Amino acid sequence: MIQRIQSIFLLLTALLMAATIFCPLVEIVNEGAALLATFHSFGIGADFPTWGVLTFAILSALLAFINIFLYKKRKLQINIGYLTALSIVIYYVTSMVYINSFLGKIDNSYTLNVQIGIIFPVIALIFDLLAISRIKKDEKLVKSLDRIR
Repeated sequence: MIQRIQSIFLLLTALLMAATIFCPLVEIVNEGAALLATFHSFGIGADFPTWGVLTFAILSALLAFINIFLYKKRKLQINIGYLTALSIVIYYVTSMVYINSFLGKIDNSYTLNVQIGIIFPVIALIFDLLAISRIKKDEKLVKSLDRIR
């Protein structure tokens, strides 16, 4: 039953979170339009590692990918789906903490240019929640068929 629509949603969640690891999230530019740093999941520039962000990006991608193959255990699949959603939210929280701490260390006036990588986790979260709703629908269908027997 890997060909179910929720498996596609979970695969898209895993792919988007894996792409988030390599895409830039935010560019930090000073007044003269000179690039100060680029914020990736693995660090801001060369001197400011962000292991917490990278950890939650990898964790949510792995959880979504593993969740695809648990199609026989729908209740566990729902719980892991919620855990994936929570790890994506924590990913954003840790991203904001790292950005805030980095911006506190620089004295210049700066602007933040949002890049495509910051959007991917939002889309992944939507796909994860869609997968959870479809898994719940399957569980409800199986329970109704069990009552008929």
